[in-house]
Amino acid sequence: MHFTFVSDHVALDFAATLTWRTSYPIELLTEPADLAAWAVQAGLTDDPGQVTRAALERALLLREAVYRTAVAAERGAQADAADVRLIRERASGPQVTVALQALGRVERRGDIEQVMATVATRAGELFGGDDRHLVRPCAGSTCTRLFLDRSRAGSRRWCDKLSCGSRANATAYRRRRKAASGPDPRTD
Repeated sequence: MHFTFVSDHVALDFAATLTWRTSYPIELLTEPADLAAWAVQAGLTDDPGQVTRAALERALLLREAVYRTAVAAERGAQADAADVRLIRERASGPQVTVALQALGRVERRGDIEQVMATVATRAGELFGGDDRHLVRPCAGSTCTRLFLDRSRAGSRRWCDKLSCGSRANATAYRRRRKAASGPDPRTD
């Protein structure tokens, strides 16, 4: 499986492993191997080791706490105390370590529990700092991905211009073309 990383923050990209939450949710982490693949593709570890079903279930609980906290941050609301506690507890574990191997080459070492502790730590840093004010929802009609808007004007609308942005632009183009061409004579 190939994962998408466009949120500008690893915790938000992790939250996006459940896509299209409000219309037709698609779970991208159905098997322990999916979580292992996500950890490697996210660049958090070179080898997460064996991932168990229990580790996957714990990761999904963390993911949902991160998502709900991100939504609260975006709305300027209070985060659920249980979600904050879960993120804090998961962040207290050992983290992934980065070992310099040579100039331009590092090794990232950590099992899946260390990966999740690192994700939780980064989520805590995000939600506990000023960047929480940069959390935005994608303007895609059915997309539920959250991202950090680091644009100069603070006007980023799409999680990914090549997917949601492109779909929205194509829809708007078709709407303009239809309006410019007038009513369809076949429907009169």
